[in-house]
Amino acid sequence: MLKMDDQLLAIDDALDDVITAFLELDTVKAYQAAAQAVSADKELQEEISDFQRLKEDYDRLQSFGKYRPEAGQLRKAVLRQKRQLDLNDKMIAMRRAEVDLQTVLAEASQKIAAAVSPDIFVDTGLPMALHRPPHEMGRGKNIKEG
Repeated sequence: MLKMDDQLLAIDDALDDVITAFLELDTVKAYQAAAQAVSADKELQEEISDFQRLKEDYDRLQSFGKYRPEAGQLRKAVLRQKRQLDLNDKMIAMRRAEVDLQTVLAEASQKIAAAVSPDIFVDTGLPMALHRPPHEMGRGKNIKEG
């Protein structure tokens, strides 16, 4: 059980300060503006809803197998709608802002982890980031012995 003491309260206060400072970053503001632009575009929201509906229909159809004649047509419609969304300028701007924000979050997480121990690995989820190989199985080589 976690014991509440002055150190934990000080950490909580420090986290509030970090969050406040983080929300003032240009990267965060750019992401919020891009996300707001996507949310405010009614036509784009309708396209997103259409895509989600098509995707749900396609997923339902997949359970019956790929042999149904409408499966191929529905798959093409899903891919066409997805491409249309991917090429939308507002979606592109939001995704770029999202990657920039994720990069800042990853850097902050890595700095916090490195302050505790250089052996702590933070998987950032970024495609070009370094990845550690999986733990080897066997006695003493893995935290969980399986």
